[in-house]
Amino acid sequence: MPIIEAIDVKKIYGAGEAQVAALQGVSLSINKGEFVAIMGPSGSGKSTLLTILGGIEAPSDGRVLLEGVDVAKMGDDERTILRRRRLGFIFQAFNLLPNLSAEENVRLPMELDRRPADQITKRCEETLALVDMTHRRHHLPSAMSGGEQQRVAIARALAIQPAVVLADEPTGNLDSRQSQRISTLLQRLAQENDQTIVMVTHEPAVARVASRLILIRDGRIEDDGPTAEVMSRAEMFTMVSE
Repeated sequence: MPIIEAIDVKKIYGAGEAQVAALQGVSLSINKGEFVAIMGPSGSGKSTLLTILGGIEAPSDGRVLLEGVDVAKMGDDERTILRRRRLGFIFQAFNLLPNLSAEENVRLPMELDRRPADQITKRCEETLALVDMTHRRHHLPSAMSGGEQQRVAIARALAIQPAVVLADEPTGNLDSRQSQRISTLLQRLAQENDQTIVMVTHEPAVARVASRLILIRDGRIEDDGPTAEVMSRAEMFTMVSE
């Protein structure tokens, strides 16, 4: 069974002459341990797809299954609990709370879920070690570089032991060196820890570390397959570089 699946997903914004079809029947399935990159021109629907896969928005039509459960049929409260327990999110802007240390930021989602204190401490230690940030655990975000903040954000996403990590332009605010380090870290998490990752990016160099690449245009999937194969198709380079 795929760990996450979209079936003929459509998303419409507005009405009448102002109506915009952000997604026009997207279907895909992702298995456990896959590292999938999603690319496409601005306005192609890639970020909309990610928010729907993550239960942040509901589709206008179609189904989204997470571990066999139809997320699209859930109410807002149910989706909130699902996101808190089974989905990890990584954002371009890091979204760390500025008045909390690295350790406190990682602990927060588990504390909000009222997990046992010993479990929270154990997971916090494990995930900070996994991203090589144990030595910065007591530092505030303002005392960390952008790459360090993103590593803390990754630790926070992993701490809940999510079924899927959803990353929206995770290297967008980083320089090329830090960008490479973060993309390599995500690749390692998928390969060594069997972590499922779905990442939206506009950077071909970042997408190349993923095992699978989905290209989307005008709300439809235009190509989907092993990253090297998709990128080798000459007609696709035009789209990737837009």
